[in-house]
Amino acid sequence: MWNFKSFFCAALLLTAGSLLSANEWNIKIVNGVPRMAHNGEIEKNFIFCAARIDRGNKVEISSVTSEVRIARKHDVKIYSISMPPFWHGPDDKKAQAFADHIVERVLENDPNAYFWPRVQMSQWYPNDDLRELNLSADGSRDQASVANANYRKRSAQALRDYIRYMEKKYGKHMAGYHVAGAHHGEFQYCNFARYGNLFGYDEGSQQAFRQYLKKKYKGNVSALRKAWRSKPGVTFENAMVPAPYMRYGSRDRVFHDPHSEQPAIDFNEFLNSDMAEFILELARVVREECGKTRLTGVFYGYLFECMPQGNGPSQSGHFGLAKLINSPDLDMLCGPYSYSNQARVPGAPQFTHTVGESITAAGKIWCNEDDTATHISMKQRIPEDGSHRAAFDRTLEETRMLVRRNLVFNIARNYGVWWFDHHSKGMWNDPELWKEKTFADKVEAPTLKEPHPYTADVVLTFDEKNANFIVGNDAIRTMLEGGISVLRDRVNRSGCTSGTWFLNDIVAGKEKHSKLDIHGNAVALTAAERKALRKRAEKVPTVWMWAPGYIDIDKNEFSLKAMEEVTGFKVRRVKPATWCVWSRPEGFDYGMPDHYGWGKTLDPVFAPIPEKGDLVLAYWRDLWGTPAIVLRPGKNGKAFSVFCGTVDIPASVVRALARKAGANIYCSRDAGIHKGRDFVAITANQPGLYDLNVGGSAEWFDADTGKSLGFGPQLKLNLKWAETVVACKKNMLDK
Repeated sequence: MWNFKSFFCAALLLTAGSLLSANEWNIKIVNGVPRMAHNGEIEKNFIFCAARIDRGNKVEISSVTSEVRIARKHDVKIYSISMPPFWHGPDDKKAQAFADHIVERVLENDPNAYFWPRVQMSQWYPNDDLRELNLSADGSRDQASVANANYRKRSAQALRDYIRYMEKKYGKHMAGYHVAGAHHGEFQYCNFARYGNLFGYDEGSQQAFRQYLKKKYKGNVSALRKAWRSKPGVTFENAMVPAPYMRYGSRDRVFHDPHSEQPAIDFNEFLNSDMAEFILELARVVREECGKTRLTGVFYGYLFECMPQGNGPSQSGHFGLAKLINSPDLDMLCGPYSYSNQARVPGAPQFTHTVGESITAAGKIWCNEDDTATHISMKQRIPEDGSHRAAFDRTLEETRMLVRRNLVFNIARNYGVWWFDHHSKGMWNDPELWKEKTFADKVEAPTLKEPHPYTADVVLTFDEKNANFIVGNDAIRTMLEGGISVLRDRVNRSGCTSGTWFLNDIVAGKEKHSKLDIHGNAVALTAAERKALRKRAEKVPTVWMWAPGYIDIDKNEFSLKAMEEVTGFKVRRVKPATWCVWSRPEGFDYGMPDHYGWGKTLDPVFAPIPEKGDLVLAYWRDLWGTPAIVLRPGKNGKAFSVFCGTVDIPASVVRALARKAGANIYCSRDAGIHKGRDFVAITANQPGLYDLNVGGSAEWFDADTGKSLGFGPQLKLNLKWAETVVACKKNMLDK
């Protein structure tokens, strides 16, 4: 006999059954690792993407649909192609026809396709009033201002109308929505990198900035005036976006002075915060329409990549990432592989724009867009990586090795990836390239259902609030590009496993496996952060780069005392002519080259003051032999630490310090190392003999050919230039 309890249980079972038969795509956390899941089943984090399939364009239609047919054979489930939202309402016939044409072309070639369209929220925006457009200091206007209330309202509705149409007509084929906005769809401010383009003087930005100030200073106008060192007339109603001269700062120094330039610092904070809020507004539209049955993603978090910008890093708007990865409304953060030359050429290590390990730890997937130039696009003279290397042809074998390196890099770190046909002219239209996808599937198979969290011996940290204090002129670009940005290359070619983390996650103790911390831009810190980092450094060997703790956020001032509190080193300011440093004999013992560096320095530059027992590894190129890099051996059970006054450090030094810290040195020469649960991959920077230190005494095999590579603990590999070999134990081959 049925009672209420029986009826309720039956209803639950019926609901569960209907959910299982539904088309639901979301993120499933397995062993602490986020994975894409379809109706509860884990899927590969792989997407095929094309820029467009324009109606009537025979080249695009033929190229992309041919790629779709190849992708289908290789078990690709999800496809992404750019589409506009419905700017002209739910019955926007032009937008509907555009979407229908794309979907139908793909379904003709893969009837089981799922879609994750790139919805371009900035392109084709029908602004009705010039005042909706961004206004720069030079009087130019470009795209719609991100801060404009009308643009944001219309964007949300246009996206909502688009989603409703796609769900109603193609719901059983929808995997989610990749919301793309602002510059190039990557949620950067339009023309943010154009020399001298200081923007934000439109009415919408002015109003939004005032609202931000009111929230930051909790409506206390006295606090605002004190911070701005302002006359009594300034209020939350009339505060202005800082004048260009203040945002531009001084060409001989890197940081805004918190005492006298707080308006510029506040505006930089606003730019990043407001862009992040705009993204979350759009992400909430997807959640409101679809719940957690669709994957929601955006381009964002280009921290290392946007640091060396001629107008200052904050003009990109990409330094609000922490706010996004803590939001339940986003599943995926995305971006291309680094556009650094080191990451775009055969033989170099691979690395991303961002703090991938912090994103994964937050339960989100970082998805790399692989738009690396292939042998096909090189022959077409349209390399997608922004290079000018159109004077030669990249071979199929070189492309295969690039693709292999990229795929195992993602598998090792639990990232996602899509292959992007940037110009829709068939740059992936070669079955030989797709054999690398088959190979990668074999490598990934043992951990697909039971992924293993990625851990690294060398951890490179990044603090996004540092960007708020950096001036907006071009003099800083070389230093930031050759320092903070390039550190990714150094740790990734050091022959060790490496990872990138937010500094605030290190402070919070979320990273627990590092053997060596490298703090590249831990400049602006609170007293609590300094205390936490100092405590961690007593246990984890640490390299303090450049200007650690120089900005005391609590006191809003520059402070040498704060630097000592966090690093343990007394320092003094110096003014060497260049960033060049010369090695001392002790430096050679730690892999230091005879000298390295470049150009003139920018204020501030620091010299650590050695104590008894310290080792001076390198000195500034000046008349006095002023210390530049000092190693302090661990005392009383504490870990060793290094103060590195330069913004850069060679990979050989990273390797030597990692060895001293007890890290596993997988290779004793520069090489890209990608360590998964069941494999170790190595990418040769140069041709020749490489050691691969895998430990143990087991036999290891080439995952591609099945041939024996020898027995541990050390394999000897004679590698070609740019060759990537994936070494595994026999159990992987058996599976």
